[in-house]
Amino acid sequence: MTTGRIVAALVAFAALGAPTLAHAQDTRRGLPPADQPAIRQIPRPTAFSVEGGAGIVGFLGGVGSLGPGWNVRVTGMINDRWAVEGNYLGSANTRADTRTQLVMTSVDAGFRYNLADANRLPLQPFIVGGVGYAGFAGRYGDGFTLVIPVGVGADRMLTESIKVGARFNYRPAFFDNLGSSLTPAGDEPGADTWTLLAQIGGGF
Repeated sequence: MTTGRIVAALVAFAALGAPTLAHAQDTRRGLPPADQPAIRQIPRPTAFSVEGGAGIVGFLGGVGSLGPGWNVRVTGMINDRWAVEGNYLGSANTRADTRTQLVMTSVDAGFRYNLADANRLPLQPFIVGGVGYAGFAGRYGDGFTLVIPVGVGADRMLTESIKVGARFNYRPAFFDNLGSSLTPAGDEPGADTWTLLAQIGGGF
């Protein structure tokens, strides 16, 4: 065998044996083969998040005009689909009859159901439902009402720790009366509201 053939044989052996050796080394290190991605899924810190946001709040019965709303939300994931939420919501609206301010303060708790896994779509859509309290301060306000917020929204992680989203909520109220001295008897308006809010926060 000539020297050239010996060199060619050694080169061929090295070319064939190197992938096997690399595969064995990567396996020992716990890494996938070179033809597979080293990071198969980016970690998403959705176990716990705190968000703040703002938007608009309106009354379904025409009690007040559209007004600014603000909220703080805490979310804890139960699993990939279910989560529990605690919400604070505030708003300031002008009454349609007396033109005075009506300030709402509301707290509620509920459940969130994710309609798709977070790693399947650009946005993660969800539905929410809960129960809570809402009080309306101001002339002819109502200090205690029961609310049952339901809604739909979507969010996503911008980075491993920054989360953004938006949601629309319908908030029917019970045991509510926002009537004034100008309200016809038996025609007292209720406190049903809707909200459209955007939020940003941190996931942990």
